[in-house]
Amino acid sequence: MNYYNYLKEKQPIPYKIFLHSLEKDEFFHTYMFSGPSGTPLLEVAKYFTKCIINGQKTYVIEENELTKRVDNGNYNDLVILDAKEGQVKIDDIRNLEEKFNQTAFEEKGIKIYIINAIENLANNCINALLKFLEEPPKDTYAILLTENEFRVLPTILSRSQIIHFSPLNQEELIEECVNNGIDKKHSEILSFFYNDVNVIKEKSEDEKFLNIINNVETYLDNVKNKNMLRFFVENKLINSVKSIEDCRMFLDILIIFFKETLRLSLNEDIILKESLEDMNIILDNVIELDDSILKIMAYRNELNFNLISNLLLINLTQEIFGE
Repeated sequence: MNYYNYLKEKQPIPYKIFLHSLEKDEFFHTYMFSGPSGTPLLEVAKYFTKCIINGQKTYVIEENELTKRVDNGNYNDLVILDAKEGQVKIDDIRNLEEKFNQTAFEEKGIKIYIINAIENLANNCINALLKFLEEPPKDTYAILLTENEFRVLPTILSRSQIIHFSPLNQEELIEECVNNGIDKKHSEILSFFYNDVNVIKEKSEDEKFLNIINNVETYLDNVKNKNMLRFFVENKLINSVKSIEDCRMFLDILIIFFKETLRLSLNEDIILKESLEDMNIILDNVIELDDSILKIMAYRNELNFNLISNLLLINLTQEIFGE
């Protein structure tokens, strides 16, 4: 993705804030990028880093050897800690502090660290980070990223210049996905989870996602025959959706189908236009849609307590569809 165009066309407020800082060559010691799930916060943070170290007081339009090193992970004065992909440990924060309290390796003399999904950090990591944020070394900048600002401690928020990223219009996002060769049905479903075309494209090619989508559609198709539904759940679904993560994704997508069906029943605009057949099955076989949505959400919540997902799917089916 061209992140210059993305900022200019899709995120005008962050675009103007960054441009003003670049032109003045004045930056806050701590930024917090806050946006809905799927917003390419980490990629934008890397792009902003490139613009800062490039030293041209404007946006990077054409990549050069210096900025390419950020993508290659070999710019020595940049550290990225990703709490979204894995656990960030207290030693990671201590190592960051130790590294950045030393003289910069690069000629630019600017040190930048990015922490993705700051809301996922454990309390001991947050406490250690707070001390570092209070007294940052010279020419050191932090970019903290979150998809859930309400889960970030007020003490972190108060030390940050918060920049909010707006969600893209869902219909426009789907259209852009289709124009990029992504299946329309998959684009519609994934637009509820992600707010970036590149991420949606990647997920639409993921076998796990495709398998779960197929399971949801087969599950709903079998609702028309209760015996077939029970057979499918007990003999195929529970063998396919084995992990808690897979079960959570299955329920998340099922919830979306039920919510869209509720909107359809109220003659409201829907997003899942390519899934009308599945939604009509739900309409024909579920009386209390809103009550069923709450039940599915309750079962999803039970996964947080590491309950057996196989039994959960059987119980859910019995409660929603009477089998």
